Amino acid sequence: MYDSIIPTADTIPVHWLWFQVLLILTFFIHMILMNFLLGGSLLTVWDYFTGKLEKKTSGSIPTLVALTVNFGVPPLLFVQVLYGHLFYSSSVMLAVPWILVVPILILAYYGAYIFVKRADKFPVLSKAALVFTSLSLLYIAFVFVNNNTLAIQPDRWGIYFKNPGGWNLNLGEPTLWPRYLHFLLSALGIGALGRAIFYRFSKMKDKEKETQIKRNLKIFAWITVIQFAVGTWFWLTMPKPVWLTFMGGSFFATAMMVTGWLLALLILHSAFTGRLTTAMILGGLEVLVMVIVRDLARLAYLKEVFRPSQLENVSEFSPLVVFLLVFVVGLLAIYYMIRLISKSKTPQS
Repeated sequence: MYDSIIPTADTIPVHWLWFQVLLILTFFIHMILMNFLLGGSLLTVWDYFTGKLEKKTSGSIPTLVALTVNFGVPPLLFVQVLYGHLFYSSSVMLAVPWILVVPILILAYYGAYIFVKRADKFPVLSKAALVFTSLSLLYIAFVFVNNNTLAIQPDRWGIYFKNPGGWNLNLGEPTLWPRYLHFLLSALGIGALGRAIFYRFSKMKDKEKETQIKRNLKIFAWITVIQFAVGTWFWLTMPKPVWLTFMGGSFFATAMMVTGWLLALLILHSAFTGRLTTAMILGGLEVLVMVIVRDLARLAYLKEVFRPSQLENVSEFSPLVVFLLVFVVGLLAIYYMIRLISKSKTPQS
């Protein structure tokens, strides 16, 4: 049915499961950092306008931008390896908003530095820069959601022939807005958790530290409550064959969905009772489970169109070995830089 518009998939050097596992692992790391960045930025905007801003947490935003972007590259590459013929096609359809992500991200990075460096001397400029950075991140997230929904629905690619100018946002997709809202709430919840973790290791007075930890854990908990409703909305807007996959159609998919709900309930208990360590572990597991569920949903969407197992394997291991070596060295280098930042007495920048 779609053979006439779907490009031929490229060959891959090793078994597709290698790339699937690496995609999930690297995307999980990226999602944690992205949630810290986007959620933390939005919460910082709120604190700024309500007079509750803590400069100790806001100074980490430029560092988070750098880490999020760098850790966003590997999962993007693995998506292109496994689903490149679909992903490139959807990228062409919304070419203009997609290519604008790059300059807007660069400007957002500048905005993060202006916010931190000009907070004392130019507070109005600093506040404006923070708002601009946050809005830029919201735009980038919206474009990514559009691209991801288009990539898994080749039946909607006919919109390109009606408007080949590269402005084809997937606004008619029923899951677009609940998916985007689900994404933003996740960022706010994990962002609040990240701030609570930051306060735990800060040098603030114990009483003030505990107050901030409990405040952010409560934000995490209430966002999780809202996620129950939004997540259900998102789930039910999916095509029936897709959401039925998580209702017994696939044992593994159903198990992952149930695990996600159970983890959310446990998160509520730990966050409302102020148990940071437990909430941190459960929050990390929840993100990992949701990353897996997201990939299972993509497979369900593409069930009749494409499977990664269909990719031709040419059995060439050297590129994978080189990547793994570089990836490990990169992780060690980033860990070393983070240690240097944490030991520094100067504000992060």
